[in-house]
Amino acid sequence: MYTSYFGLEEKPFSIAPNPDYLFMSDRHREALNHLTYGLGDTGGFVLLTGEVGTGKTTISRRLMENLPDNTQAAFILNPTLSSQELLATLCDELKIRYRKTGATLKILTDKIQQKLLKNHSENVNTLLIIDEAQHLQPEVLEQLRLLTNLETNTKKLLQVILIGQPELQQLLQRRDLRQLAQRITARYHLLPLNKQEVDQYLKHRLSVAKCFRNIFDKSAVNAIHKTCKGIPRLMNLLAERALMNAYNSNNAVVNRKIVLQAAHDALGDEYLVVPWWQGSWVKYTSLATLLVLVSLAGVWWGTTKPIATGYLYDGLASEAKVTSTTNKIKTLQAELDEYRALVNQVVDERNQITASSNDEVANLVVDKMAIVNQNIDNSQSFENEPQNVINTAVKKPNSGIIAESVKEIVDSVKSKDFVVEAVDGVSDELLASFQSAIAETKQVDESAELAEDESNTSLVSLAKMPAWVQDGVASLQFEMHIYASDGQGWVRVNGRDRYEGDYIARELLLSEIRPQEVVLSFRGEKFTMLALSSWN
Repeated sequence: MYTSYFGLEEKPFSIAPNPDYLFMSDRHREALNHLTYGLGDTGGFVLLTGEVGTGKTTISRRLMENLPDNTQAAFILNPTLSSQELLATLCDELKIRYRKTGATLKILTDKIQQKLLKNHSENVNTLLIIDEAQHLQPEVLEQLRLLTNLETNTKKLLQVILIGQPELQQLLQRRDLRQLAQRITARYHLLPLNKQEVDQYLKHRLSVAKCFRNIFDKSAVNAIHKTCKGIPRLMNLLAERALMNAYNSNNAVVNRKIVLQAAHDALGDEYLVVPWWQGSWVKYTSLATLLVLVSLAGVWWGTTKPIATGYLYDGLASEAKVTSTTNKIKTLQAELDEYRALVNQVVDERNQITASSNDEVANLVVDKMAIVNQNIDNSQSFENEPQNVINTAVKKPNSGIIAESVKEIVDSVKSKDFVVEAVDGVSDELLASFQSAIAETKQVDESAELAEDESNTSLVSLAKMPAWVQDGVASLQFEMHIYASDGQGWVRVNGRDRYEGDYIARELLLSEIRPQEVVLSFRGEKFTMLALSSWN
């Protein structure tokens, strides 16, 4: 159809994962190198994630084409299997013979381990690639981890590549899968293409189909990037339909109008093209303009309307407002005088406590508690902690200022290191209760300080930090993550490799690299971020 019209040898925008059409952008090249690195001597698990249609499967096909001759690979496309079904599928892929009737997990596991040992003795590497791995059940992932337990002193006999959507990262964060997560030696998250790469992508696929002229003009490229958000699979669908529409309308070049119509045809009603005067922004702008005009008209009418008829009413209303305000001022003045008297009384007694000797402290505090709460017996009030007495005072009417002053008195008493001795009028029971309250208060304070110190050691994510920390941290893009228990791990942040102790942005220190997260420090505050995430 349109292939001969545009001089193409074949359809350039098929959604099939053809490695010949793989566009090696910087991101795809890094992803392929990432997988190759993960298949090194260390072995274990390698993780490749990305949004739907970003090219993960195509990269895996290119990887399999470039595998060394001494590699036996098993490729599983349907991971919605039980543990036993997965092991049976792995046996089929590795050409392992077994009895299909009565095959148990133990039998299949033993067969696979024998095959791994045989391949190792023949210097053959065994590789397992699982696509759409986000559909794997946790128990199946645990069974895979157990298979990788077979190892030598230098390498594991089975290497596993997990390819999936971002949900796979969330799955591996489960606590029951933390052992598997710690065995992931390399991680990479494949991002969509930017606008410049979209233009290069379209030209690349056309050139593979033997077309070396620009079929998509600049406006069409911008429309494709805006519509598809840089997702290669959506770009293939849209470009395929755009070429068909250009052929039907006898256009030698695809422009923005053709792309927008193709978006509606290929991607659905969500991308329906409407005239500009029917757009929602036009409706909202018209409504806002109308509201502004109505408001201006109301202001003009209010400033020019005669107000003579309202003089009497306004005068009466103003007089009523003045009377009401005067009464409120008098009431507030009376309350203020009462509060001042209470405060002066509290201050005087506090000065007496400060100036008195340690022998008189107990009696003065007893008197103070009697002022705050007349319904509380002196001996009973000292059986509770000073904080409980303060809480009781707060519940009394007009006692906010008194409670604060009482708290200052109790704090001053708590801060003193003194020996309480019996004086006239104080029983032995009251003296013992007072000494016990002081001791318990010190223990509570020490426990609170210890709990506060322990809470400072726990770390939270950046999203839970104070606003000034979130606003101060620059934009971050964690594109790659390599964890190593010997401290040689590294992460790629904003396109650059970073190690523990490096500053990855202004005042932002990379303190620690963990199996699934990193610890950052910003102006003395420490927090965590997921290993493959972004912060804007």
